[in-house]
Amino acid sequence: MDYIIEGGHKLDGEISVYGAKNCALALLGATILTDDEVVLTNCPQIVDVENMLQLLKSIGKKVWRVGDVVGVAGALSTTNVTTPVATLIRGSILILGSVLARYGNVQLPLPGGCAIGSRPIDIHLDGLRAMGVAVNQGLTDVVCCGVPQSTTYKLRFASVGATQNLICASVFSKGKTVLKNCAIEPEIVALERLLVSMGAKISGIGCSTVTIEGVQRLHTATAKVIPDRIVTATYLSAVVCAKGELVVENCNPRHLRSFLQLISSNFPTKIYNHAIAIEVSDRAKSYGFVRTAPYPFFPTDMQSLLLSMACFARGSTCIKENLFENRLSHNVKQLNLMGAKIAHHANTAIVDGVNGLIGTQVSAMDLRGGAGLVVAGLGAQGTTIVRDVSHIQRGYINLAESLSSVGANITILNQSAN
Repeated sequence: MDYIIEGGHKLDGEISVYGAKNCALALLGATILTDDEVVLTNCPQIVDVENMLQLLKSIGKKVWRVGDVVGVAGALSTTNVTTPVATLIRGSILILGSVLARYGNVQLPLPGGCAIGSRPIDIHLDGLRAMGVAVNQGLTDVVCCGVPQSTTYKLRFASVGATQNLICASVFSKGKTVLKNCAIEPEIVALERLLVSMGAKISGIGCSTVTIEGVQRLHTATAKVIPDRIVTATYLSAVVCAKGELVVENCNPRHLRSFLQLISSNFPTKIYNHAIAIEVSDRAKSYGFVRTAPYPFFPTDMQSLLLSMACFARGSTCIKENLFENRLSHNVKQLNLMGAKIAHHANTAIVDGVNGLIGTQVSAMDLRGGAGLVVAGLGAQGTTIVRDVSHIQRGYINLAESLSSVGANITILNQSAN
């Protein structure tokens, strides 16, 4: 499936943000910690989330969905995950800590996801080893045995997934588990709050040091999936590239302060509790030097969006990708095909802004990179064809339709129909 984008159409109107994929995946993984029903509202109907629901079903959980409301209940019928679905999403690893905490053993295929570089799970496994779990990682799967024990453990890097897994692994451990150098992303705070509402005892919510006091069981709860901050940034970057006036609703501006600092320094921006209004009538000045880093600093998931925005800016922007070694290279090549002037070496790109990009055929290699190419196409002259948008659909609900509703000209070519 491809997107065909006619550039040069200004965006105007209101567009709404839905629940965050990365939040929903973590919360769904935590439902394994109880047989009682856990209900999630604002749960997005996107490919990765549906794959996670299928994964939960395949190991015995009962799952229902009505619109954006999802319920999960019941015990597991197996802790041996053999379904091919597990290899389709990186988020499959987020059941690891919960299954171990509840059942004491698990066999899980190594996770899949985007081809953006090495994404090892060694921090997850090192933390589990520190909790007394026996770990055997093979070429295609990982087998873990043993109920996690309370300990004090410092993550050598503030990994989001490892933080989520280790918190879930600790909820039933006798005594207190202290986790240091934890990631503090909003999605982790949402997980911590869900666990507390289920009966877990967690202190240090939203902090880099988290203490979990073990309990005997967890119970039913309801939680709302937080708004997707990456989708919010995508809509904002779209209007930066295409120009126009846009109001992004149902978002949480506090979750993307580093991104908003770059935007608001260039364009009139009004920030409300749950909305952002922006007016773009000219090119931005350069965005200076930006490097990706764990929250609250500039997110790696917004790097491809910034790369596209920098192509339309005046002057030079330097972007350093510190988390995934392959995340810059593909989009640099694709944007240069569109007339961008980007020099790339290792994990650093220097973007010299141009008057405009020229539409051509480009390909999406990963979820966020694909979104970056779409927003570049919106501001380009002529027709841009973005190939392989199945990557984009893993994390966005009807991106083409949503942008078209505020003035973009995007059509979808279903190759299978040809």
